[in-house]
Amino acid sequence: MVLAAKHKDKLEKIREDVTQSHQYFRKNIDRYKEFVKFVFDTALSDEDLAALEALQKPNIEFNVLESYVSRLRGEFADNEPGILVSAADGTPSEVLDEKFFKTMKVIEEHIREMFDNSKNDSLQNKIFNDVLAGGYSVVGIYTDYINDMSFEQNIYVERVFDPTLTGFDPMARDSHKGDGRYCFEIIPMTRDDFENEFGAELTKNMTFTKTGGSEFNWSYKAQEQEIVMLVDYYEKIAERKKIVKLSNGAVILKEHYQEMADHINQSGMLRAAPIVVSERWTSLETIHRYRTCGTEVLEHKLTAYKQLPLVFVDGNSMVVYDKGSGVSQQMTRPYVYHAKGIQKLKNFAGQTVGNEIENMSMTTWVTSLDSIPEKYLEAHLNPQHAQTLVYNEFYKSNPDIKLTPPREAQRTPTPPIVIETFMGSDATMQSVLGSFDAQQGHIGANDLSGKAIQMGAMQSNTSAMPYFMGYINGMNRVAQIIIDLIPKFYITPRTLPIKKDNGKRSYVVANDEGQEDAVFLNYDPNSLNISVEVGVNTKMQKQIALETIVTLMGASELFSEFMNTEGLEVLLENIDIRGIEELKERSKQFMEQKRAMQQAAFQAEQEKAGQPSEADKLIMAELAIEKDKIEQKREEAEGKQSIAVADVAIKEQKAYQDFIGMMAKIENDATKNEMTEQKALADTAQNAVKNAIEVAKAKSSADGKHKMADGSMMYDNEMPQG
Repeated sequence: MVLAAKHKDKLEKIREDVTQSHQYFRKNIDRYKEFVKFVFDTALSDEDLAALEALQKPNIEFNVLESYVSRLRGEFADNEPGILVSAADGTPSEVLDEKFFKTMKVIEEHIREMFDNSKNDSLQNKIFNDVLAGGYSVVGIYTDYINDMSFEQNIYVERVFDPTLTGFDPMARDSHKGDGRYCFEIIPMTRDDFENEFGAELTKNMTFTKTGGSEFNWSYKAQEQEIVMLVDYYEKIAERKKIVKLSNGAVILKEHYQEMADHINQSGMLRAAPIVVSERWTSLETIHRYRTCGTEVLEHKLTAYKQLPLVFVDGNSMVVYDKGSGVSQQMTRPYVYHAKGIQKLKNFAGQTVGNEIENMSMTTWVTSLDSIPEKYLEAHLNPQHAQTLVYNEFYKSNPDIKLTPPREAQRTPTPPIVIETFMGSDATMQSVLGSFDAQQGHIGANDLSGKAIQMGAMQSNTSAMPYFMGYINGMNRVAQIIIDLIPKFYITPRTLPIKKDNGKRSYVVANDEGQEDAVFLNYDPNSLNISVEVGVNTKMQKQIALETIVTLMGASELFSEFMNTEGLEVLLENIDIRGIEELKERSKQFMEQKRAMQQAAFQAEQEKAGQPSEADKLIMAELAIEKDKIEQKREEAEGKQSIAVADVAIKEQKAYQDFIGMMAKIENDATKNEMTEQKALADTAQNAVKNAIEVAKAKSSADGKHKMADGSMMYDNEMPQG
């Protein structure tokens, strides 16, 4: 595909942005790699191993940081974030009907299913793991066909394979970095794979050298393998447009207003086109994707995204002033950032203890050489194997010269501070991390109560809350992008997987006019707000809540009666057992049946207490008949009026829905026209190149024939002379 010149000219700007972003975030990238290796692989660096070898100490380590990270990941698995979709401020009242709220609920349940889908390969847990161990993570949102034989596309959310191979605009200020001008993802490819896909011409001018330093290399050599860095670069381009607000509350582009009015007039609708109430200028953003290898722009595409499709998930970063450079930079920090020193101290103390044990002998003897008989020398050299040690009491059997007998040497004990440091480092680490529930492993069972264990767990969750909130902010941005993409890609009849509030999975029918209970996804993304919140409490918090409720029920009979009649659902919400969802459903049915029985009993008692006489019954019957006649006439009048009002409302709603659908079609057609124009320009350029090649070939062929003709004439002139 031949690209337009304006897209090819983007190469230098893309190279500059990629290099600048990489340099700005280089320290955070190195810190991410360092701590992921420190926590999950080894806490011993190459320098540490060299020092241990020089000191002849064992290269052992006692890494306990992973257990803290794993505990938080386990608690996070039981702490599913809550998702809430609501109507945005300023949404026209005509839209807020039953169908709109039903669609809103389905979108909420569908996004919950997307976040928790098994196909996402533990998406949420992996993101949270990156945030704890590396300080940040990156999530990508993309669309793809459901399968190889499908024309339907789905929206997918994935953690990028390596968060360090992404970049964002250094000028971005939001935690998700979506307010930046660009973002990119780097895709390393072997030279062979790259040449098979894009051709060998592009690699001729590339240099493949060993990596080193902090510079970004577009191509390099690693372990005798030549690597090309392919970059998907997403740029946000803003265009000033004039928008108008119509009398029906809708807001559209001014350039689409006349087309909309013509469509209404030509369709024969018994209503006039809505008039313009006000207008103003605004900036509308589109996302363009460029694919480059550093030497040439390979592809360009105008995407359907309204926001940058890569989302930065921040952990607990801070903006730190660098005195050397004189600028402030973002510093991402893993959860275990400040525990690195105490972990290395624990390893050092443990290595010292290990060295003492390794070099410890069972017995050590001090003896003079003359006191050892020659044939018993081996026994003295290996006293642990000999049962009896024989020595010379006198020098050369001279009773006047008595030799000192062998004696056992007292071994110098390991300094107590080494053992104390090794054992006390765990308590220091818990204080550094704010993780106090692990105290139960270091304090006697009689010295720690169950309440203390529970409160320790609660405090540990609180210390990790900044990382929970960073994760929540990132997933909020992901959900906003999904809401914008759904009406653009889910446009045909289909089934939509959902996950309800109670955890049950199901499907709904979407965009099918033949289904009575179908939902329609042709909504305006600006009419919806979404928020991801900290979800249900952890098991420990549920246990504390349950104990509190039980205690209050025992202390107050009135509260106990209230919980047994009105608060059973709350009680069951704080019980975590197998089959609890089914128990909740049955409890609802039980409470409804119980209320119905109580109501029936109450009515029976009322009827029995107020039984009238026969005369009163006749009078009451006549009054009831007259009342029924009057009520019937009133209902008939109200019914006619309600039907008329309902007809008007239905017509207005249908007109507004038709208007929304028409505007969506106009905007989609405008986007398709722009993409068609770009393709036409590319095809025109490609045809021009082909024509130039054909002309060159024709000219080359004509020149060849002319030369052959000249040669023939020369040979003809020479032949008579022969």
